[in-house]
Amino acid sequence: MILWAHGLEGSPKGAKVTGLRALGFEITAPDGRNLPLAGRLDGLLAESARLAERRPVLAGSSYGGLASAWLAAAHPERFRGVLLLAPALHYSEAPVTDSMALRAPPGLPLHIIHGLGDSVVPVQASRDYAARSTGADVRVEEVDDGHSLVASLPRIAAALHQLLGD
Repeated sequence: MILWAHGLEGSPKGAKVTGLRALGFEITAPDGRNLPLAGRLDGLLAESARLAERRPVLAGSSYGGLASAWLAAAHPERFRGVLLLAPALHYSEAPVTDSMALRAPPGLPLHIIHGLGDSVVPVQASRDYAARSTGADVRVEEVDDGHSLVASLPRIAAALHQLLGD
């Protein structure tokens, strides 16, 4: 089971979610369209509480990656792992008043996939997050792709299988 946080311009039926569902992944993706970060987090918090016994993998893309990083830090016990895709970890919006203060929680495997050709979110934001997350299990995978990571679906699927323990 995967709890998915889509990007700012994404949707619960975006290309990555659709592609991963076609590969057999079970994904719950709350609709955060037209909501500020706090509103998206309300939906993700409710879903993560509902799914807590199943301990899903939390996955977030871009703006959803920022939401997922905050949620994982606030409630690491609810998840078996976290996958951040080109996460907007350089951006601050309430309740993330200082994105530079975000750190991965110790004991929770966290995998970041970030495209080297990303022109929306600098790959350095992912590198910096990993560097300041001392004591945490963070892996940054830099791929030859852009922000949408459309060419990286096989890598995303492999990372999810690993985090799910498949």
